[in-house]
Amino acid sequence: MGRLLTAGGWHRAPCCVIRSPLSRVPMTETGDASEAMDIGLGRHRDELRPAAVAQLLRLRAAGELTTGHVRLVADAVGVHKRTVWSWLVRAEETGSVEKPERRRFRITEEIIDVLADYQGNVKRAHERLVEVAVAAGEKPPGLTTLHDAIARDLDPGFMAGLREGIPAARGFDPAFQRPAVARNEVWEGDHKQAETVVMMPDGKPSRVWVTWFEDRGTSYVMGWAVTAGSAHRGSVLAAVRMAVLREAPYGPPGGLPHLVRVDGGADFLSKTVLRAFGLLGVPVHRVRSARHKGGIERLNHTSMTRFFADLPRYTKAPRLDHRRRLGETDPPLTFEAFVGLLGEWVEKHNTEHVIERTGMTPLAAWLADPAEVRPEPSAAELRALMLESDHRPRKITSHGVEFNKRAYMPENGVGRIGLEVRVRWMPHHHHEIDLYTFRGNRYLGRAFLSNEASEELRAKVLHDRDEHSAELRRALKRSGERKRERHLPSTRPEVPVRALRMTEREARAELKGTVPPPLPRRRAQPYRPLTPIPAAWKRPGLTDTTSKDDAS
Repeated sequence: MGRLLTAGGWHRAPCCVIRSPLSRVPMTETGDASEAMDIGLGRHRDELRPAAVAQLLRLRAAGELTTGHVRLVADAVGVHKRTVWSWLVRAEETGSVEKPERRRFRITEEIIDVLADYQGNVKRAHERLVEVAVAAGEKPPGLTTLHDAIARDLDPGFMAGLREGIPAARGFDPAFQRPAVARNEVWEGDHKQAETVVMMPDGKPSRVWVTWFEDRGTSYVMGWAVTAGSAHRGSVLAAVRMAVLREAPYGPPGGLPHLVRVDGGADFLSKTVLRAFGLLGVPVHRVRSARHKGGIERLNHTSMTRFFADLPRYTKAPRLDHRRRLGETDPPLTFEAFVGLLGEWVEKHNTEHVIERTGMTPLAAWLADPAEVRPEPSAAELRALMLESDHRPRKITSHGVEFNKRAYMPENGVGRIGLEVRVRWMPHHHHEIDLYTFRGNRYLGRAFLSNEASEELRAKVLHDRDEHSAELRRALKRSGERKRERHLPSTRPEVPVRALRMTEREARAELKGTVPPPLPRRRAQPYRPLTPIPAAWKRPGLTDTTSKDDAS
């Protein structure tokens, strides 16, 4: 006698045990065949039925099927042998070894349309189905029946899509794990609104945005920028500049990535940002879902729980009632204090926080990676690639150039008052701007805040003004000298030479070789006009007697 393993335990069996593939149960390392069968074949008889019935059908086809085979299968799956015989009969009639499905209420396409019309509201959909069934003279399904059918025939993701749309349905889809990458192989960038209120320099409370880039291979926060109000393309450029540079106060991580992964935000896909990445030779890949850039999304969530939640005026603090939140009346941080605390947290995250995926801190993982780092451009070259402009004409005045309601003194603005210029600036570096001529786009140099100008800049401007006046004075002197030399023959005093003059009669006589007769000399007596002088006239200088004689 031997023993057989059944669902109820070990039982005695005749010595002539039928050896079949069904009885060959693999043994585990501990020798427990029951545990092996439970793990390998499953525990429910519905899972064992197809394979068992298929084997019995093969034995019947070969003419080897006996009652012992049926009893063995019945003991293995825990049913009566008559049940196994009924399985064989049904399998031969239907041609399928699967368990026949019971007749039940199923979700049809018409029911899905009703659920879609009511945005996944099962209660309202059931009311509509009842109305349709009553109008057709049919028996309507029950609400519980509808719920059970939905649970069997529709997955949770489909129902979430009916309620909230396709993005919600995608949250129920599995995703492949991305392969491990080396340092600087992929960067991920994103904006994150700070869940706290800060006090701006103008005394108004406001929310701020944080823009940052994370290295996907090491989880190192490469660069970040804080923007008051709302983030924009300048925030992206400022974060990129900090991420690329390796010189102090940045680094040592840095360099150029091989790929940047962002979402569909307009700031990251703006012409200015794409042009900057293009000039750096870095392709930008747009993902369609936030889960496709899970590294930076994880950083956003980590900043919520590890940084923003510890600050005053946290916008998601626990509610005291339906209106008030905990700590909402506390004084907020200043903008400068918030930036300083964020910098400290990023430094702590990079140098002290151990990443479970790598087992090291981000800085240690970045330094331990042997991948070659692409050489980054210099700070001057990077600045030239990332300057922004609003393409508005501005004039240089006696106070400099007005930009964002602040006056900037050009370092080369002497003698250029009234000149139209175009302003270009580095985002988040408004202490200085670059000036170009509005027509011709010729570089004129930088301009610095007038009220924050250094002594070197002041000395340079004053020295350039003196040099400009001296050069102008030298040019004017040279012009005066050239003018005097040019008009010297006309301005030098010389002895006048009296020119010989002839009358026409003397000229003709000179040409004929004869001497013209002398002209009659004028009489010595006073001139007497042909017209008699009236007696009533008096001639000056004559006595009355002379006048009378002349009159006679």
